[in-house]
Amino acid sequence: MTDAERGDESAPENVVLVTVDSLRFDRVLPERDPTDPELAPAIEALAEEGVAFSRAYATGPGTTPTFPALLTGTLPLSYGGLGPLSDDRPRMAANLRAAGLDTSGFQCNPFLSATFGYDRGFDAFEDYQNPLMGVTTRVFPRGIELNNPRLRRLDEFLHLTDAIKRGYRLVAGKPRPYVSAEVVTDDALAWLDGRDRPFFLWAHYMDVHHPCHPPREYRERFGVGGATAADVSDLYSDLLTDPDALSTADLERLRSLYDAAIAYADDQVRRIFDRLRERGLYDDTLVVVTSDHGELFGEHGGYGKPERMYDELLRVPLVVANGPDRLAGATEDLVSLLDLPPLIHDALGVDVPSEYAGRVPGRDPPREYVTAEHEVEGDVVVGARSRGWLYEADEIAGEHRLFDCRDGFREVTPGDHADDPGARTVREAVLGRLSELDVDPTRVGEGVEGDVRDRLEDLGYL
Repeated sequence: MTDAERGDESAPENVVLVTVDSLRFDRVLPERDPTDPELAPAIEALAEEGVAFSRAYATGPGTTPTFPALLTGTLPLSYGGLGPLSDDRPRMAANLRAAGLDTSGFQCNPFLSATFGYDRGFDAFEDYQNPLMGVTTRVFPRGIELNNPRLRRLDEFLHLTDAIKRGYRLVAGKPRPYVSAEVVTDDALAWLDGRDRPFFLWAHYMDVHHPCHPPREYRERFGVGGATAADVSDLYSDLLTDPDALSTADLERLRSLYDAAIAYADDQVRRIFDRLRERGLYDDTLVVVTSDHGELFGEHGGYGKPERMYDELLRVPLVVANGPDRLAGATEDLVSLLDLPPLIHDALGVDVPSEYAGRVPGRDPPREYVTAEHEVEGDVVVGARSRGWLYEADEIAGEHRLFDCRDGFREVTPGDHADDPGARTVREAVLGRLSELDVDPTRVGEGVEGDVRDRLEDLGYL
């Protein structure tokens, strides 16, 4: 029975889902080192008003294995595996639209674009895909857009846009392959201001994803004001290809740029919260803030987003405001981002579709473990994480690994713990998932051409 059927008049009417790409759990909220600067005061203030889940986990160490869970309520390697969403996958946006909500999405990650089928179910969807996306958004916040037919014809002869791009690259290096958070927020607020009925708004920010190059005022705040786009591009390339070539000072610059980008994104997220309050919509809006994955900054001897199931990659911030009171009793439970679509439906008083694979925190029984998975060229990695154990089955490396997380984090020999009930639970969960999978061996990104492929390469995906 839904809240609406029980006559719960406190159920929110609207939903705002904010996702910040690559935001580590330990840079915000209670996990933040109290000696570190407060990077995300708006998100932390939201947590004080609502609830913050301390054990929320993504369903994979990257965008492609996490957003199917976030926006379709299904495990990433189901429905044919990673890549473009299949037509038979459920879409949370479509389900909420069918329930009477206006729906919109504003994001610029090419893996979440219409090319990959993420636009379905949205009344308004902006993914900022255009062939001139390469120009930095600090100069051209939306890219160079030649929407006027006369300007387009003129440009065919004068090639002004090519000259501008070449000139900018000479003085500032390789520009960011995504639009700035300010652009996403501006467009999201413009859409929001036109609403006079219940709505679902999704805003996704890429600024915390490398290469991080937030506006100068934020770079200066964190001591990296002089870092150019070219510097950031070179540092990020070395981080992925030859991290040993980076000095301690280089790594500190990257961390500072990352923190500066968090502060910038947080200020833009605050604008959404402020507009909801200005319009008197805040109290009637379920507000959710989370991330799709974290980043390694040398932990476990790695950097970036390797195909592993470490907490630094999978554990993410998850804040919910104006949700059901019962969520307060589940903040210490293991929660998967797979649970967000059921949570959102349930909070609205809308029936949870049977196709969703998640649970409703605070209502359904707590999880014993969360699972995560990924796939590269047909080889899968599946992990299960309980409070005390992590088990990984890694076809890429041809290994099965067990980690004891009860006191720290250390790899142990699986056979030495075969009789431990906790270790056996996560192992059986992984083996059970492996037996279910029928993964399409087509490599993610194969067949994607043009600007989308260029942007994926710029972001380090391909």
